[in-house]
Amino acid sequence: MPTDVFSALANPVRRKLLDCLRDGPRAVNDLAGEFELSRPAISEHLQVLRQARLVREEPRGRQRYYHLEADPLAEVRQWLHPFEHYWRGRSTRCATSSTRRTHDRARCHPLRPVPAPPPAVVWQALTDPRLHARWWAAGDVRAEVGHRFTLDMGSWGEQPCEVIAVEPERLLSYRFAQATLDTTITWRLEPEGAGTRLFLEHAGFDLDSPLGRKALDGMGRGWPSVLEHLATVLAEPAG
Repeated sequence: MPTDVFSALANPVRRKLLDCLRDGPRAVNDLAGEFELSRPAISEHLQVLRQARLVREEPRGRQRYYHLEADPLAEVRQWLHPFEHYWRGRSTRCATSSTRRTHDRARCHPLRPVPAPPPAVVWQALTDPRLHARWWAAGDVRAEVGHRFTLDMGSWGEQPCEVIAVEPERLLSYRFAQATLDTTITWRLEPEGAGTRLFLEHAGFDLDSPLGRKALDGMGRGWPSVLEHLATVLAEPAG
């Protein structure tokens, strides 16, 4: 009996499996390495996706490869279309809530010392992995749309990210913690005199889930400290 597409997508593991297949077919063992689950458990999830016609199985020797079949997702998109105005409005409200504590601090730039760093210097701190690790988290961040990387968030683990918008020395936006929170972090730079006014927006928290509310509270309180670390790095002499 075919599995309903909506039922198949209800499980976060299966949603992540589809995300893993976006770049091409992968073997079961390879996919299992992305999760803290056994191979049989991953196979069961793939079976559900296959029954929903969201993936296609291809035997290759002793391995089984899975391909993404995205056509059934059109049904989901069609069903969601009337709700677009709702989530766009909620995204705006979440962005306001998540940055209420941080925007005042983020907008207090130009950054110190005086003269404040120009946009090129701030941009480098946001996009250079070596500098990024010094003020926030280690990761192969890169200003390239479509680039996927992970940020080492310590006790929160390594969080997958994907760059979705780049305007050199003006804007950097990426999806953050795609497998769990799936929020969006956007940095916007505006020249101000010889310095830079820096804006931060962290949006898209699911306030209907305990994890989303906890993350909103924790990261909302944590961003001011992160921005202080960024300011410290930017204040150091170039060398």
